[in-house]
Amino acid sequence: MSRPVCIVGGFGQIGERLTRVFSAHGRPAIPTYCRHERPGAVQLDASDAGATARLMRQLNPWLIINSLNAKGGTDACEADPALARRVHFETARNLIDAAAQVGARFVQISTDYVFDGRQGPYAEDDSPAPLSQLGRAKLAAERYALGQSSEALVIRTSFVFSWTPESSTKNFVMQLLANDQSGTVMPVPNDQVGNVTYAPNLAQALVELVERGATGIFHVAGTTRCSKYEWALRVAERFGLRQELVRGVSTAEMGQVGPRPLKSGFRLEKVKALLRTTQLMSLDEGLAEMASEMRAIEPVAHP
Repeated sequence: MSRPVCIVGGFGQIGERLTRVFSAHGRPAIPTYCRHERPGAVQLDASDAGATARLMRQLNPWLIINSLNAKGGTDACEADPALARRVHFETARNLIDAAAQVGARFVQISTDYVFDGRQGPYAEDDSPAPLSQLGRAKLAAERYALGQSSEALVIRTSFVFSWTPESSTKNFVMQLLANDQSGTVMPVPNDQVGNVTYAPNLAQALVELVERGATGIFHVAGTTRCSKYEWALRVAERFGLRQELVRGVSTAEMGQVGPRPLKSGFRLEKVKALLRTTQLMSLDEGLAEMASEMRAIEPVAHP
């Protein structure tokens, strides 16, 4: 039996899509969960170094992907730097060390929060300068991965969305849909700019990069770079939501504890030059794909 892919955090919106894509490519994929048991998955608390090493010896994967969407967001991490280090660096370090022990390749999914957001869009060789505790922990994880293995792959992405009706953690587009249903006004920052990324498209690109033997840092994101407010208005237009419920405000008005990179986003020339079968999607293309998925699922979900 061939060695599997282990997708840590396999039930986040990126991890779940990665499991699907690898399986479609004929690659055995084993997702992990931490607290809530899932069929076909294995339990792992990656903050436990010993448990992580034991599980990886048992599974003997050829590839480990860290797609953890830890319960430690920007504001929580800013208030508690130890939390940032524990959930965004130490878990990655444990996985990287375990990968080395079993001879597995390693992929770290990272973020544009490693930049300060003053001069975006950013290329892979631009100097990181994180503003937040979360960004610093993510950068430390990147550097540890690349320092431990010349075959490590770091994927930076931003503004990820997809159709995730069963997830307890709602991405930005799912929040917009829910707020429209409840009639709740949603303040949205009009000065936070990034590349909007459709999770299934990100998963396809990541799998192709792995299969092509890519190493080092790649920026992988959608081709549309815009503010979160512009993104929200495009979502409202696509799904017929009430635009008056989306209120554009400055980041300062949001009163967020953790600093965000404002003028951020990515240059994508490097990844486009390597991809052959995957075309990175625009925001409108991603929303159209999401709408198609919703239509396919809705008759089953709502008989």
